[in-house]
Amino acid sequence: MIKKAIKFLEEVKLEFKKVVWPGKKEVTSATIAVVVFTVVVAFILSVLDYFMSLGLQSLFK
Repeated sequence: MIKKAIKFLEEVKLEFKKVVWPGKKEVTSATIAVVVFTVVVAFILSVLDYFMSLGLQSLFK
């Protein structure tokens, strides 16, 4: 069992050497895209929530 664990960790180390990590510019642009997308979706959901609550309030008055 210990031999299997050691082999697994050696394979993990080899796989990490194959990984191509993104550069700073790539990470920055991806982060900005995620933040902008999140803000846009939050705004759209807020507007929908507002109008749906207005509609429900008018139904139950």
